[in-house]
Amino acid sequence: MRKVLLGIALLIMTAGPMCSQERIINRYGLGLMMVKGGQFRLMDQDAIAAKGLFDLEKVPADMYEIYNRSRVFLKDTDFHECETIEVVYKKYPGYELKLALDLPRNREGKALPFMVWIHGGGWHTGNFGGHSLHSRFLAGNGIAGVRISYSLLTQGAVFADTWQDIQDALAYVQEHAAEYNLDPNRFGFAGHSAGGHLASYAAMRIPGTRLLVSLNGIYDLVHTVPGYVPSSRHDTYFGLDSEYSRAQCSPVTFVHPGAPYCLLTFTGGDTLVDKDQVKTFTRALREAGVKYDLIYKDYYSHNGFNDTDLFEPMAMKILITAQKYL
Repeated sequence: MRKVLLGIALLIMTAGPMCSQERIINRYGLGLMMVKGGQFRLMDQDAIAAKGLFDLEKVPADMYEIYNRSRVFLKDTDFHECETIEVVYKKYPGYELKLALDLPRNREGKALPFMVWIHGGGWHTGNFGGHSLHSRFLAGNGIAGVRISYSLLTQGAVFADTWQDIQDALAYVQEHAAEYNLDPNRFGFAGHSAGGHLASYAAMRIPGTRLLVSLNGIYDLVHTVPGYVPSSRHDTYFGLDSEYSRAQCSPVTFVHPGAPYCLLTFTGGDTLVDKDQVKTFTRALREAGVKYDLIYKDYYSHNGFNDTDLFEPMAMKILITAQKYL
């Protein structure tokens, strides 16, 4: 009977995350799994230990407590003060690419700056739904959002295809800027993970870019570490067998003195992106005299700035930065 009652109690405890199909995480965004005795362990603790990310014997007391994803100061209405318009901006024989424009409801007579949001997903999954909350929050505060889809590895694309898609998406928005009350010359790029890589690449290469926001991005494909992204599955996509191709696909290769202001993040519990990636990128920015801000947080997961108590302060930081530089 005691075992039955314990089982019921555990179901009640986990009902919210399970029913919403969200995995159980701690406040750092690290996945939790239950072990014998009703205690929790980190799902990625073996990878954390193997990569030496942090000492599992010296972690904060809340490392093994469930995080309920509650917000502190942002309300649901803060993400609905905008209008979203979806359009097809490009067609391929087997698929089409869409983008979503998040526009302030009150935009008549204004030429608004905008951020181009590029989703993550390892270059092989994801869609323009990524960064919806960030984009809609900024749109409600006067910074329009353009969330784009792009050709993926799983669609037979190579990096050159994706890069062309990004340029074509921006060109579409600039060509239709008057229709959407946008200023074609006041734009920036933002993304997380693979999206951070693509946003950084675009920001370094597209003239006129005013801002880059990259959350746990990848910047240097020449110096990669086994066990981190990109991996062998990306050999064809990036041409990883060629050092020249690796360099040509790396944002760090194109850092230059006229590059835009960069807002960057990295987290100490990231099992997917090697910590030297952001170090290499910021070193190149310093050498080129490019201004940047790097926000680092111990313990947090690869997705820490998107799915934890860091989300709200980061959203505010992005808004304030965009209002300053766009």
